Amino acid sequence: MTDPAAAAAPLRVLLVDTDDRVRESLAGLLRIGQRCLVVGTAGTPDEALRLATDTQPEVVVLDPRLPGAEGGAAFIARIRDAAPEARILVLVWSDVADEAVGADAYARKTFRSHELIDAVVSTSRRAVA
Repeated sequence: MTDPAAAAAPLRVLLVDTDDRVRESLAGLLRIGQRCLVVGTAGTPDEALRLATDTQPEVVVLDPRLPGAEGGAAFIARIRDAAPEARILVLVWSDVADEAVGADAYARKTFRSHELIDAVVSTSRRAVA
C-alpha cells in the first residue's frame, strides 16, 4: 500500500542541460502546480553525476547531447549507477528517439508547460507503481 503522505509529496527532479537558461526555464515550469521539486540543476556530466549521487532524485530530466558526456546511452547508464532509483526522461528535438536509448521515456523539447509536468510525473516510479 502506498503511503498517502509520500504520494502527495512533490517529485524530486534533477535537471541536466548545458544551457543555464534552459535549466532555469525548466525549473520554473516544473514549479507550476507544485507537483515537482527541483533538487538540482547541472550543466556538465560531472555536475550531473555528483548531484544525482547527492540528491537521489526520483526523475532526471536530461539533454542527452551534453558536451563532455560519452554519448546518450552510456551517460544514461552512468546516471543510473549514481541514482539507481531514478527514472530518466530525455528531452529530444525530434520524434526520432535514438538519443533516448536506455531512458525510461522521452519528450520533445517543443512541449507546453503542462506537457512537461505530465511527462515528468508519468515517468516517475509513482506513476508506474
